[in-house]
Amino acid sequence: MNYTEIRHHLHRHPELSGQEQYTAAFIIDKLCELNVKTIHHPIGGQSVLAVIDGKQAGPAILFRCDVDALPIQEIAEHDHVSENDGAMHACGHDGHTTILLRVAEMLIQSPPERGSVLLLFQAAEETGNGARSVIKSRILDKYNISEVFALHNIPGFKKNQVICRKGPFTAAVESLQISLSGKTSHASEPEKGISPASAVADIIRYFEPLNQTDKSRPDYFLSTPIQIKMGADAFGTTAGEATVGYTFRAWYNTLFGQKKDEAEKGIKNVVRKTEGLDVRFRWIEPFASCENNADAVQRIMLAAEKCKLNYVEKPEPFSWGEDFGLITNEYPGALFGLGAGTSVPALHNPDYDFPDELIESGAQMFFAIAEESMRHEA
Repeated sequence: MNYTEIRHHLHRHPELSGQEQYTAAFIIDKLCELNVKTIHHPIGGQSVLAVIDGKQAGPAILFRCDVDALPIQEIAEHDHVSENDGAMHACGHDGHTTILLRVAEMLIQSPPERGSVLLLFQAAEETGNGARSVIKSRILDKYNISEVFALHNIPGFKKNQVICRKGPFTAAVESLQISLSGKTSHASEPEKGISPASAVADIIRYFEPLNQTDKSRPDYFLSTPIQIKMGADAFGTTAGEATVGYTFRAWYNTLFGQKKDEAEKGIKNVVRKTEGLDVRFRWIEPFASCENNADAVQRIMLAAEKCKLNYVEKPEPFSWGEDFGLITNEYPGALFGLGAGTSVPALHNPDYDFPDELIESGAQMFFAIAEESMRHEA
């Protein structure tokens, strides 16, 4: 198979989270061409699970890639630009998917001596729903999974550099919509209404001193205001409702849970200052911190050495979220980075394009990790 052509094909046909029907069908077609015998689909939406058995029975190791795209209009000028208006692979999931297809080929050509390798082509990573849906499907319970691994390309690091660390690798991230409901009045008689204006201002002030932005500290916590909507375009009427949106992040899942509870209690106390004002909370798009297992990180280090790739230990986690953290909550494992180059546009930029040179190195890393993991289990 020509994996550069496969990656370019995926890039031309991006699909948003939860809408990956064409992508899933394409993946299944390629797996069938490779003669993969066991394929599960659909799983918790459009995810695909391929199973490649070894020569002898034993535990399973899982490799996961993400397959969804982003709601971004591409502005690049290469010959495989997105053909789907308003959608593009701006995070490199087309490359991650291609890497795992290449791993499937390698495993079919050289099956593991024992155990099984599970290849999870996971949908809906960008919204945080994909991993959760796969776990809820209970499909993974059918297999004796010993370890789980995933990679993500990372611009800003030298091409093919392997980046990892023990403990948190990405942040716990979740967003909160705060809905305030009061009562409108004539703009000349604001005292006869219940306005959310003071509460909105106090909520913003409430979060500012709670931030601990030093990324070297274990109690790192960041609250980012995302949106404020209040009232309507009716200048003779006071505002009766408002919505305030925030995104929160921390290194550790336990700390993040504590901060969520504190946030709700603190906001309720703020709202109580305005008599008659009601508040509702809606937490959305949760991403658990990906807390890397020390033994799994050791296998990534050994795999990088075997593949003759430079290994870099990152001093602090990345502050973005990755829903692979939900899977590492269930099974020991690790997420690692693969450098995309120092001059590559940043992830989620409209001119980003996954470097094709990473396909083979990413696949070789997974294959080497499988060998290391199975040697450990032997």
